[in-house]
Amino acid sequence: MADAPSRRRFGPDRIALVPVTVFLFGSLPVAASSPWLTWVLLLPLGCAVWVWRARVVAARVGLEVCNGFGAQRIAWSDVEGFDVPRRGPVRLLRVGARPLPLTALARRDLPRLLEIGTRAASGPTAP
Repeated sequence: MADAPSRRRFGPDRIALVPVTVFLFGSLPVAASSPWLTWVLLLPLGCAVWVWRARVVAARVGLEVCNGFGAQRIAWSDVEGFDVPRRGPVRLLRVGARPLPLTALARRDLPRLLEIGTRAASGPTAP
């Protein structure tokens, strides 16, 4: 495991922008039908922003979590654990703070994220 990456990005693939684009073109006739419905265009725009920005970056020093608009950096020492509910996103449990939903992290990626966290906790490895 010496050649395993010390930094890994988790999040939606950019190919997810294809259905968002279809959503945008599908909402254009609805938005054009009435001035009161132009707000409908904000929905595909919000989806595109989420696909573009949402991510969880795991490194030896900690995690960077971006759920769309704001990003937070969390040291591994502040991580208490993870809550994996039956439905909904995985939540990061932090010391003295509210749980943080990891909307960009798929459940199947949690073991790879934990692998980086355990390597960070074990300290630097000798060559």
